[in-house]
Amino acid sequence: MIWSLSELAVLFGLGVSAAIATVFVLAHLSKRQAPAGVSYPADAHVFSFESRELVSASGPAQAALNLEDLDEDIFYQLLDRLSAIFPSLRRDYEEAEQTKTPFSLTEVTREGPATLNVRFSGAKTDVVVHGIAAPLSRKVVFDEDFAIATDAELRVLRTTVEASPIPTWREDAGGNIDWANHAYLDLLERSAGPDAAQNWPPKRLFDSSAVVKVGEPPKLKRSSVLLPDDVTKWFDISSYGLGEHSLHFAADANGIVRAESSLRSFLQTLTQTFAYLPIGLAIFDRNRQLVLFNPALTNLTSLEPEWLTAKPTLYDFLNCLREKRMLPEQKNFNDWRQKITQLEQLAANGTYSETWSLPSSQTYRITGRPHPEGAIAFVFEDITAEISLTRKFRQELELSQSLFDSFPEAIAVFGADGIINMSNLAYADLWGVDPNDALGQISILDATRLWQSQSKPTPLWGDARDFIAQKGERSEWHGQVRMQSGKGLACRFMPLAGGATLAGFTAEPVLNSRTQKAAAKDAVIMG
Repeated sequence: MIWSLSELAVLFGLGVSAAIATVFVLAHLSKRQAPAGVSYPADAHVFSFESRELVSASGPAQAALNLEDLDEDIFYQLLDRLSAIFPSLRRDYEEAEQTKTPFSLTEVTREGPATLNVRFSGAKTDVVVHGIAAPLSRKVVFDEDFAIATDAELRVLRTTVEASPIPTWREDAGGNIDWANHAYLDLLERSAGPDAAQNWPPKRLFDSSAVVKVGEPPKLKRSSVLLPDDVTKWFDISSYGLGEHSLHFAADANGIVRAESSLRSFLQTLTQTFAYLPIGLAIFDRNRQLVLFNPALTNLTSLEPEWLTAKPTLYDFLNCLREKRMLPEQKNFNDWRQKITQLEQLAANGTYSETWSLPSSQTYRITGRPHPEGAIAFVFEDITAEISLTRKFRQELELSQSLFDSFPEAIAVFGADGIINMSNLAYADLWGVDPNDALGQISILDATRLWQSQSKPTPLWGDARDFIAQKGERSEWHGQVRMQSGKGLACRFMPLAGGATLAGFTAEPVLNSRTQKAAAKDAVIMG
């Protein structure tokens, strides 16, 4: 379009006239100050109306208005814009205007608390706004660079929120969704069908809290969504307050739910396994509270399951055992307290193992072992039968040894491996060995060397060594050797069960000359 010179002149004249009128009005408003005797903050927006016509405005108030606003109904325009911040302004103003009663309103905005005060003086009305940084004009002239930067930032924020894999949505005070990102709408389509996300407001997928007040900690809740093919997907929902709205984030919790389910299943398996163990088990956490026990523990300690379920401490646990006489008797209480401390320290290091002889004649073996994250476990075993059997076996061994020592024949028993398992006192006296020496260290080779050193040269010891080391079927045999002292020695070697061998030695009496003649005479007569 090409403008003529006359048309351009007219437009220029109208523009100059509007500018002059605007300057005149602003100058007129700047000369009209707030009512005398009333003080306001320096940065407050003060508007003075007379019969609902703007007659004066403070500096910040003038800066908040655009020049074009001066050609419109400022009073109603201002009420409309302030009502977006103070929702009850119109109702409160209409009620106060009739009685000329001043009133105040306060709201919390993103910039902080905002206040509005309205005062009446005859036909005049003062509206004072404080704490609002944004311009009140509907038509705001922005700096071009600032506008470009703001638009770029807005696009980045929108792209980021829409690309987020976490379903995010906002709800109003009534629980209605007024905004949701792509992840939420996609989940809604998968759950309720492809047409579910076409309606607005969209359907709520989770039973989350409608409003979380500003300043309160976020509310956390776990919820699930049923997807096609009866697939359940779990989410951890975090809710945050935003004024009259609440913002919600649904983080995927399937991995956590599966891990918790596996842990519960594992604990159930352990519990069922421990339930059939005859050994009592008690596990204390790092705070030394009982966190796990099995039924055998109650049977061995006579502690009630209800009391154990209350998670007593290690000290209370041992103190209760002491009261039930399930601990070894301690004469000194302080010594007992010190013993508990030592027990805990040793168990934490994995070195605690002790046998408790109880007043009830029972015998328990207690073992302490460290567990991950500072926990410790105690194992209670009733070894009364084992101890009784051991004592009985020891008594039988002692009786057998006593009987063995009563034999006049020197006897040594070799095992299948050629090691002496036992010998009697006669053997020790004959060969000059210490009966307290460890028999398990004396082999047939050592024994034959000892025998050979105290006897005349003879091949019998080699035969004995081969016989004791021989496997398979064997027969008892006898032989005689002459000792260095000239005394004869009758030897016998008899196989025993399990490949063992008995070696017996009987010393022949030493005969004097008269006894030898008599024995020779008797031999001639008998011959």
